Amino acid sequence: MQSTRLLGRAGSKFTGNNSRRETGVVRMAGSFTYQYPRPAVTVDTIIVSRPRDRVPPQLLLIKRKNPPYKDTWALPGGFVDEGEGLDAAAGRELQEETSVDPTTVSLTQVGAFGDPGRDPRGWTITVAYAALVPSTNLGVRAADDAKDARWFDVSMLPVLAFDHKLVVRTALRQLAKQPTAAAVAGLPAILEAAANKLEGPWRTEFHRSMSTKN
Repeated sequence: MQSTRLLGRAGSKFTGNNSRRETGVVRMAGSFTYQYPRPAVTVDTIIVSRPRDRVPPQLLLIKRKNPPYKDTWALPGGFVDEGEGLDAAAGRELQEETSVDPTTVSLTQVGAFGDPGRDPRGWTITVAYAALVPSTNLGVRAADDAKDARWFDVSMLPVLAFDHKLVVRTALRQLAKQPTAAAVAGLPAILEAAANKLEGPWRTEFHRSMSTKN
């Protein structure tokens, strides 16, 4: 089946005898474009382990191998491929960057994030997925665009790339409300406290410097 090609520039249009114009849309055999600019779409995953043997909840992060934010810690994630579903993209990116089998975690969509300037590469919207897992024993190993992959105490996170501070804060608060979190004594309060530590604007001088540097 012929694939659909999405064209992102405002005013893009097709030429040729087979094209026809509809309201706000230009169509041609096998492809189309709206007469409006459109963002790139990415997915990010927030994987949090339950506390175990006096070890606090941990968040899985990757160290970026490439610009922007090279060598900065970030959530596992990446661009959605053309024709790919969001759920599938989230699982694929998680496995590509951390080697975690996505069938072993229950990813739940927690929200979309699209603040202007969140990505130095251009207008980008990310859809975030989160999961609470029993332990850190998921076979984590950095691969693909990740230079490193490791677990961090949710209450002691490093500086994060992009607006991932905001994404993590939102995800932690949603995970705290899940029945699986309530089943673990004190876990909802721990996650809420970790989220509270991430209050405030995500964009700092560091992020502004990365935007011009990368």
